[in-house]
Amino acid sequence: MSTHLPSQKNSLPWFEIIIVLWGLGLIVIFGMVGVLGLVSLDRTLPITSAKAFWFISRSSGVLAYLLLTLSVVWGLVQSGAILRPTIPPALALGLHNFLSWAGLVMSALHALVLLGDNNPTMNLADIVIPFVGPYRPIWVGLGVVGIYLMLLVSVSFYVRSKIGQKNFRLLHYTSYAAFLLVSWHAMGAGTDTSALRLVYVTCISGVGLLTVWRIWSVGSTTSK
Repeated sequence: MSTHLPSQKNSLPWFEIIIVLWGLGLIVIFGMVGVLGLVSLDRTLPITSAKAFWFISRSSGVLAYLLLTLSVVWGLVQSGAILRPTIPPALALGLHNFLSWAGLVMSALHALVLLGDNNPTMNLADIVIPFVGPYRPIWVGLGVVGIYLMLLVSVSFYVRSKIGQKNFRLLHYTSYAAFLLVSWHAMGAGTDTSALRLVYVTCISGVGLLTVWRIWSVGSTTSK
């Protein structure tokens, strides 16, 4: 038993790195295919290409929101040890990181594609600096801040040993604020909010219920 645990512990980071790199590789490939598709549309179908930027931005934004929601949900499930007996810790942590980074990559695609859209016309500063753009600046700015917070949480995984477990946990709590900001952004900045209302209600309710359960489980464990 004593000889088995150290080897398992040493193998976890490599297993996690492989999962994350594999996932990011797939995301990069799909992203390149999307960019090539945009270039092709721009050269062959100018009228269609004008709408293509908007369609890709909206679809990637919805996908990003779902991935970030799954990341938060999986983090709550993982921290509550619901599936710990059946899923190896390395796989659980690797999946959590993959969902976070996949959501961030899709968020970047969601924002950067808007540079090609002429309605409204936006530049790079409008996308990366909160609350300065011409299109619904408050709602868009909330999304930008939310993505920055989610990026900070994702990067914290790789500096956990340097910042300490306590600071890592405190920093991880900002993922709740990031999720709320991104949700407000999606509902306030989106042009098809009414069509996606059920999606937003389901995601927010799911995260809310799991958060309440997590707080209750920690409280019941502490009182024993």
